[in-house]
Amino acid sequence: MRMSSCFALALVLGTVGCKHDAATGATGSGSGSGSGSATPAPAPAPAAEGTVTILVNDKQVARLAPKDLDAWPRLDTLVPVEARRIGSWTTVVVTAASAKPLEISRPGDRYRDQVIALYVDHGSAAFGVFDPVELAKRGAPTIKETGLRTIAITADTAGGRGQNESGAGGGGDPTKLVIAIKSPKGETKVTGEQLLKLPREDMPGGDTQGWKLSAILAAAQIGPYKKLVLADDKGTALSLDKAEFDDRTVIPFIKLNKQGQLRLKIYKQQGTGWQSIGDLRNLTSIDVK
Repeated sequence: MRMSSCFALALVLGTVGCKHDAATGATGSGSGSGSGSATPAPAPAPAAEGTVTILVNDKQVARLAPKDLDAWPRLDTLVPVEARRIGSWTTVVVTAASAKPLEISRPGDRYRDQVIALYVDHGSAAFGVFDPVELAKRGAPTIKETGLRTIAITADTAGGRGQNESGAGGGGDPTKLVIAIKSPKGETKVTGEQLLKLPREDMPGGDTQGWKLSAILAAAQIGPYKKLVLADDKGTALSLDKAEFDDRTVIPFIKLNKQGQLRLKIYKQQGTGWQSIGDLRNLTSIDVK
């Protein structure tokens, strides 16, 4: 009886031990230290259909749903501040659903007067390189990829490239621009919305488009004048006598730059080329004399 009781007790203890091992996942092959192996980190959740993932130097910095693209955001506003200078980007690799990846080297040099934005094209996430005015008008890009999946940016954030750019990335809303004009007849203004509706022409000696200063003044119905005082938002002024330009060999020309500012340059013809003889980075007002 005593031997039978001992055998039964051993059988019960063995059964309990086996159940404990099965519950804890132990195999019995451990070292006996009780530490076990580290629990592996869970795999990241797969991106939902239509989601765009942005990486900078192989690190994920953003994951955007289609609704996040409704405002046509510029790519440089979607990355961390230290990587927002496009001049510091060495490569941008765009991967779409059914296309060979698009690789752009030195986009800041290659598309010096253009901007990169994300948007929705016929229900599909899209990547586009835009003229700033076309982006403001939600127009057509010069380059695009649809069915967007990932954008991988390689940036030299420690170097000196792109130091002339705004560190905030992006730019002001061109539709909110205002050129305040003061003349003997009173005060008026040209708004960004009015400006974007004016036809553009090629810059003297280049293919960047913009407006002649005379075309903007005509749109504001500014009549004969002898002198103009052009100023920027910091109070820097540039005086220009009417006799100093004829719109043929000397042309004051304005373009919308990447920062959403109106950049004015005065071009003078030199032989078969053109030379800049005056520059105002952010035109905000004109005083007509």
